[in-house]
Amino acid sequence: MKKRIISLLLILGLSLFLPACANMHMTGGVGLNFSGGPYGMRVTPSVNVGMYGGGYRW
Repeated sequence: MKKRIISLLLILGLSLFLPACANMHMTGGVGLNFSGGPYGMRVTPSVNVGMYGGGYRW
């Protein structure tokens, strides 16, 4: 687990310095999902992380 966190931070750090990844965008979102069922309402948390590799936008 510790190696994965370190490697993720290393990749994110390198992406700030490499010209090929200059257009990379990171997005994140946190929210709650509400769902109903036979036992009443249920609330579950949701966490989203997305990366867009960039490229030329015309």
